[in-house]
Amino acid sequence: MDVEQIQPVKDANDSRDSQFEEAAAIYGAALERLARAYEADPDARRDLVQEILIALWRSFEGFDGRCSLRTWVYRVAHNTAASHVTRQMRIRQRVFVGLEELAELPDTTEGEAAAGQRDEIALLYELIEQLRPLDRQVMVAYLEGMDAASTAEIIGLSARNVATKIHRIKQVLSRRFQARRFQEGERDER
Repeated sequence: MDVEQIQPVKDANDSRDSQFEEAAAIYGAALERLARAYEADPDARRDLVQEILIALWRSFEGFDGRCSLRTWVYRVAHNTAASHVTRQMRIRQRVFVGLEELAELPDTTEGEAAAGQRDEIALLYELIEQLRPLDRQVMVAYLEGMDAASTAEIIGLSARNVATKIHRIKQVLSRRFQARRFQEGERDER
């Protein structure tokens, strides 16, 4: 075997490693937030982050630059997280709901709200965790600052469909937050 034949494999691996390192450095925090939206359990969340990172590293073997690095990273992360949710559904036999059902579900948070923003973020994650995986993907991408076109490219919907989903999810979440604040106000008056 020629040394020249071995060299391209090394170059390909070096390229994959450098692409992965760049992606992990730029999007590491966002991937952890994404994992938080998909998995409430801290131990399972750490496992999910590892699954995402492994899938991302493997994916760079096929990355040809036809989309942006950001789109690629989110596509791999969302697909890995959606697979994780599907796997966990089978394990936990948990029922996920659509937007219409989410609007009708009672607020499942218990006890006094700890501190404003942290509680609101926890509620937001709780509500997002109840969404079906596709709706969850849309909302997580929106919260990461992605526009409808970028989100559409990642998850395979039209940009218009994504924008509609974002609008509907925001309406439901807004109603849930307002109901929560109203309940907290009643408790404070007692």
